[in-house]
Amino acid sequence: MTANNEGNERVQTYASPAIIERRRRILEETRQVIAEQGITALNMNDIGRRAGVAKRTLYNAFLTRERMIAAAIQEYFEEYISRITFTQPAGTMQHNLERMISVVQRNRRIPNYIRAIMALYFSPEVDEDIWLAMHSIATSQNRAWVENLAAGKQLQAWVKVDTLVDDMVRLEYAMINDWARGRIPDEDIILHLVTSYLMLMLGAVRGAARKEVEAMLKDIAQRGMDALPLRKRSKAEKVD
Repeated sequence: MTANNEGNERVQTYASPAIIERRRRILEETRQVIAEQGITALNMNDIGRRAGVAKRTLYNAFLTRERMIAAAIQEYFEEYISRITFTQPAGTMQHNLERMISVVQRNRRIPNYIRAIMALYFSPEVDEDIWLAMHSIATSQNRAWVENLAAGKQLQAWVKVDTLVDDMVRLEYAMINDWARGRIPDEDIILHLVTSYLMLMLGAVRGAARKEVEAMLKDIAQRGMDALPLRKRSKAEKVD
């Protein structure tokens, strides 16, 4: 077979439903191993056996074990977010609260998986590809809100958009990590996370945005969980 034929075959094959399904199967088995045994136990031989593919196929598709793990984590999160039925538009405080609450509700059903990936995120030895994938999945929703605030001149003069977005993600993950390790009870995590998140934002915003954040914090102090945009999950969101 010539090099050109090999290239043509690769393009056709990688676009085929069979390859798409194989990728889905590989990433699903990767997530299952993370949930069942943690990251350190994950090896390419085991994933290949569970997914019914050759080890070489895994490396052809993902290049490294770390990129395979990163893809599994990132695509799972993005798929879940795509199934949330938001009531408020992207780039708003309420939209972000809906996302955070929905994700925490999902996390409660998969605590072992969340514990494993949070341990990985905060590990000093984490591979950069994995850390970036995990960090980036939570930045887009936050960035949409912060950029809207910046465009409307609702941020304090000392606030840098990129720094604030990164710190919002770090706060979210630190709180989720504490919950996953039993330091924050199940019944407290949503209220605790939302309150801490809004207190961080209170120091960053001004004008109408500050009034909105203050009003929400006051409402939470008075009514607790009843102040939050809690919703019944759709059937699509229940499929994890």
